Amino acid sequence: MRRVAAVALAGALALTSCAVPTDPSWSPPTWPAPHVSVVDPPRPLDAASVPGLVGERLRNDDIGIQSRWMRLPGSAAVEEGALTAVREAIRAQEAATGVAYAPQVFGTEARLGDRSCVTGSTLLPAADVLADTALGPTGRRGVAVVCDIVVASGTILGQRVRTVAADGDAVSDSTVLRYVDTADGRTVDAAALWRDDAASRLWEDIVDAIRRDAGSLSLAPVAPPEGQAVALVDAALATTVPASDGSLVVTIPAGFTAPELEALGMTATTTATPVAIAPPRSAELVSAIGADVVAAVVSGDPFTAPAGPPEGRRDVDCALFACVALTYDDGPSDWTPTILDAAREHDAGLTFFALGQKAAAWADTIARATSEGHLVENHTWNHPDLTTLEPERIRAEIDDTSAALRAASGQPVRAFRPPYGAWDREVLRVAGLPAILWDVDTEDWKQPGDDELVRRAVTEPRPGSIVLQHDIHANTGRTVDRVMSGLRDRGFVLVTVAQLFGGSFPERGAWQSGR
Repeated sequence: MRRVAAVALAGALALTSCAVPTDPSWSPPTWPAPHVSVVDPPRPLDAASVPGLVGERLRNDDIGIQSRWMRLPGSAAVEEGALTAVREAIRAQEAATGVAYAPQVFGTEARLGDRSCVTGSTLLPAADVLADTALGPTGRRGVAVVCDIVVASGTILGQRVRTVAADGDAVSDSTVLRYVDTADGRTVDAAALWRDDAASRLWEDIVDAIRRDAGSLSLAPVAPPEGQAVALVDAALATTVPASDGSLVVTIPAGFTAPELEALGMTATTTATPVAIAPPRSAELVSAIGADVVAAVVSGDPFTAPAGPPEGRRDVDCALFACVALTYDDGPSDWTPTILDAAREHDAGLTFFALGQKAAAWADTIARATSEGHLVENHTWNHPDLTTLEPERIRAEIDDTSAALRAASGQPVRAFRPPYGAWDREVLRVAGLPAILWDVDTEDWKQPGDDELVRRAVTEPRPGSIVLQHDIHANTGRTVDRVMSGLRDRGFVLVTVAQLFGGSFPERGAWQSGR
């Protein structure tokens, strides 16, 4: 036993004498901090929560199109940016189907009053984007235009608009992402946030990020790109979205490959791959306007919308949109402010045909209506049948009312509505103003039940209709929210009579509708 113990002790001493000294301060080498890493795609903003933005929605089953986009009154660059994609989609569908586009409306069950971007819709599979789009008359073609707001900070707004079109089994899919500085109107596509040489300089970083994400531990240098390999990186720059930490997130399209990825058994990526280029690398490669956009996002400042015109003074293309003009006679009254409140809620421009004898007592209400973009036009002094009056009396009814309304509102009077819709050539000659009549009479003055009044006002209009109501009746005031929301759910845009006629009243004549 002593011999065994001695041998063991001798062995232990031998091992101890051969041990390598340890360094308590040593730590294993770490992976170099990457410039680029694979990330989840940035979540778009809730467009409805961005101040100043107005959602638009257009549906037409005759040619097969559904579209949503965001407007920004006061910024022509934002206004036209998304609308261009919609117009291009309409022209393509007209050419493909042989059907001419015309504004179309539906039943209230269409729920077209919901008009903001559906958050994340530009990131959905193409089949999901097309799911709610009615095909055109061939039953095989349809196009959807969807939107997302990706940046709204300071004076910078970024909107992504995606167009997906189906032609039988074939699907085309394109996206445009633009940034607008609403302070000075500068507008750039997302790729312009980068310097011209950014794609080639990012090649090594992007390949390294993708191979790391695939599990590779290689630190071998990445070979320079060959041939058209860098084209996919160029395409990715057009998807750039800045992040709050100063990173720039780009989405590498499916089909990206490199020798280093092939060595891992990846012949090409099969899905889109978002990658984030972090500072300081991102700061080295951004353009001048790119630096401004990044700075706005990093600041975290709330979006500041430019001052834009109220709804009733905006440009509205009634050849594109289904327009309807809600008009109110015989006021103002205690119900007029309620109707104005509803107009603000429902993005509506309205036209009031007011009595001159009420102008002084209701001057504040008239001034509010015009300041909020609505029209206050002439309905005579005390509501006579003008066809029964002598020319001098007709002239007094019109001229005295115009003067009183102008004194209350500070705005010119450009049209009149003859009481009872009664007019003749002599009335038009003496009045010297166009007569605005109507093609939908709700007969609210007969006091129908509220449900029947709503039915008439919502279901009877067609694109271009002029609807007659009276802002002196309680049933009209009580139902105004239901009427406006019902018309919007059908797909209507609520405009003033002037907007219905392209921005100004006709010079002369009597008009029942804008069709």
